[in-house]
Amino acid sequence: MPLGEAVMYLRFAVRRRFGSEVKVRFADSTSSEALTSPWKDERPLPLVIIDGDLFSKGTLAAKAIVQELNRRQKKG
Repeated sequence: MPLGEAVMYLRFAVRRRFGSEVKVRFADSTSSEALTSPWKDERPLPLVIIDGDLFSKGTLAAKAIVQELNRRQKKG
């Protein structure tokens, strides 16, 4: 699945479960945000960052991401 399509699927899955409470976005690895972040040199791409923390790299697994968001919400 192309990365853009995967991000759209993830965005839909997160919106369905969490509503507007959680935002999903694609961040360009050459953006000023990415270049000044603690995870700027992490590879392989894509990186999944949740609340500023590196959650996973090299994969975009919607199920695992939604599970982690659920865990954090319950911990909240």
